[in-house]
Amino acid sequence: MVGIVALSNIREEVEKMWEQCNQCGKCSSGCPAARFLDLRPRKIVAMVQRDLVKEVMESNVIWECAQCLQCIERCPREVTPFDIIIALQNQAVKEGLPFPEGLTKLLNSVKRHGAIQLPMEIVDREFESYDRESLDLPDLTRPRDLDLFGAALEKVLKEA
Repeated sequence: MVGIVALSNIREEVEKMWEQCNQCGKCSSGCPAARFLDLRPRKIVAMVQRDLVKEVMESNVIWECAQCLQCIERCPREVTPFDIIIALQNQAVKEGLPFPEGLTKLLNSVKRHGAIQLPMEIVDREFESYDRESLDLPDLTRPRDLDLFGAALEKVLKEA
């Protein structure tokens, strides 16, 4: 398996991976998002190899990846469409291509609260309420200094 690759190295990495890939389709069959994708993981790798990077970046498919890593886990040859998708997402943002509005909301929530979503009370079918305390769950761990955490996150996002 390769590490997260920069777009400049994508074609080189894909060529290495593609030589290993025997088109078994396990990456696509294990993908929980595959039924919602216009392009399955195996096809994304094929398109990048055929120098159709711009077409893949301009599609929504790179934003629909569940990031579950099943493509890596299932591949008998350790080919990794996930790394390619992440590199394409980073490059799309750098190039100013549109990205899902929800991503901005998610990042703002993490900067503000230190978590994607704050713990909340839930109600079951019998209309009984539960919170973390009543379920004996530990308190949510947050960054000690939220402002410092938000600034560090902002710095990382600018460098990505």
